[in-house]
Amino acid sequence: MAAQYSNRHFFRKTPSHYLALFFDAKGIPLDVDFGQLKENDADALQTALNKLSDSQITDIEAEFQDVNALACEGGIMALVDEASFHGDDAFIKEIAAIDGFHAKAMWAFLHKPKYWHGAAMFLHADNVSPSYWKKRNDLPCLPPQVEEEDIQALAKAISSYFFHKEGRGKNCTVEPYRRNQKEYFFAYPEDFAQSAVEWVGGTLKSQAHHPAFEIIFVYCETEGSLDIYAPKNSKAIADLQVMFATNILKLETLAKGVIDKRVYELAPVVEDDFEFKIEPASGIASVLITKLRVTLKHVKKRRITIEANDHNAPDAVCTLLEKLKLPAYYVTQVSLKVTFESIGNKRAKTRTVNITHPNSCALNHDGNDLKIRQMLASSGLEPKAVSGAE
Repeated sequence: MAAQYSNRHFFRKTPSHYLALFFDAKGIPLDVDFGQLKENDADALQTALNKLSDSQITDIEAEFQDVNALACEGGIMALVDEASFHGDDAFIKEIAAIDGFHAKAMWAFLHKPKYWHGAAMFLHADNVSPSYWKKRNDLPCLPPQVEEEDIQALAKAISSYFFHKEGRGKNCTVEPYRRNQKEYFFAYPEDFAQSAVEWVGGTLKSQAHHPAFEIIFVYCETEGSLDIYAPKNSKAIADLQVMFATNILKLETLAKGVIDKRVYELAPVVEDDFEFKIEPASGIASVLITKLRVTLKHVKKRRITIEANDHNAPDAVCTLLEKLKLPAYYVTQVSLKVTFESIGNKRAKTRTVNITHPNSCALNHDGNDLKIRQMLASSGLEPKAVSGAE
């Protein structure tokens, strides 16, 4: 993701040309000559910004933070995905011709506003920790119904559920989006009223407001899977599954969900003939095991972690494990460093991944993370159903 926001950092990262376009599009005369301004002169820009009214500064900083949030690889990929949904094939070439994430994001913000909200939602979902998602993968592979009445029905069901059960959720909005063969539904039920101390017109006041809490549904028809993100509402997951199945899949009933019993097969990584299966088209240059954690079979709760910093020997960790001559053990965690091929003069990108038995892995399902998942599957490590599982 993009770095934490500050005005000066944003000014240093965003070319002056795009900042000039921003203020021109907003019709805000800034007391600075962009033609004579030294590139990325953050002090001059901040001084000019400070001369505007408080309301103007508030609006500008809010939009700058929106741009800053998408000024990263994930944000640009989310914009590309949204443009692809709208059939805008020229978008990829246009944004690829712009140098720098902040310049790309500002250009899209100004010239492609209809893609902006969906891309921001996708990026947010991508950055949710995998541990927060609750997955069910035994649904019938039915096409989702996403007409206005279907979306309103889901929103009404969520609202009614939380209002009658907890006294909140009186209002609810659901926003549907499609991305890479998956349907995203972002739900915003009304939360309990809260009071916050805010600066209003130069005066510190206590303001009452009604925030929304968030629920995200991600449905894949081909997999028959439904992922739900409902932080602090885990007890409602089963009921939310029923609401989704009833209103979006039009199922009359939904059997009680079964626990996902799939597990990562980690034992093969320590075998002498094991190697990661890397497809040339994946862009992955190398995969290095940087750490192993093993649990002794016959000694309760005894775990040993093995690390080796010899980057010139890809099998250094496994070699060290073999030298230790441990009693029987299970491999319960593997840490990988995945390096991607460099493009042009840019530094090669890397991704550190921890895979923990039985099925914990901090990988998302898009971009480079998806390529890593595909590599794990080709290598025989991606989760498979346990024999005898329901």
